[in-house]
Amino acid sequence: MRTATRRLRSGLEIYGNLFETGPCQVLSQELKWLSGILGHALDAEVTLNRLRTRINELPAEWQTTKITEALEHGFHTTYTTGHERTRNQLSSKRYRRILKNLEHFRDHPPAAGPVVRPARVRIATLVNNQAQHADPSFRPTLRGKSGRGREETLHRLCKDAKRLLHATPLHSKHAIALGHRVRKLQRILGNYQDSVMTRAYLEKVVPDPDLPPETGQASERIISVERRIAEAAERQYLQVRRNFPDL
Repeated sequence: MRTATRRLRSGLEIYGNLFETGPCQVLSQELKWLSGILGHALDAEVTLNRLRTRINELPAEWQTTKITEALEHGFHTTYTTGHERTRNQLSSKRYRRILKNLEHFRDHPPAAGPVVRPARVRIATLVNNQAQHADPSFRPTLRGKSGRGREETLHRLCKDAKRLLHATPLHSKHAIALGHRVRKLQRILGNYQDSVMTRAYLEKVVPDPDLPPETGQASERIISVERRIAEAAERQYLQVRRNFPDL
């Protein structure tokens, strides 16, 4: 459901010039809110599954119920809270209003004006504009130092790649090739971001004075593994972008 919500929002953002500004902005903001609501439980679930993979890779003496439960505890709380919040919001008036507005937009699209160019040409121009938008964000990652700033830049790039992938119409060889390249970049950046999220969670767990020593050691081991994974994903991304400097 969150993927569908993001696809709708990506379409509104990329093709927004085809419609009146007001209705597009209102609907886009409401879809952003909905995506955020849906994301709380899903993000916790994705990171928990990744953490379990890392736990299964630990030495046998650290694969204990005690360590596993200690590391997973925070995710269970976040998931339960997020899931309950999602259920409540999907029964709210605001959510029903979003559905009603989407139906109205579908049945009565607020076109910005008369058509002056073929749709294929106009759509291709808008998609190319979005592809070029990623370039200014990409270049600082080559010059910047590793750290929080680079992580945030790559996170923005991951969002840009998703947006472009969601809204790229496969109506030509160029569009199909663009879709393949963007999908590859998005997989790399998605792996990078999942690694950053897992590491960030564990870095909050480790300083806990009540944390058993063996759990802290297991956490440090996973943090080290995730750091290497993130560094490898970053190198892979930069290499792919060097091979395709222009999307």
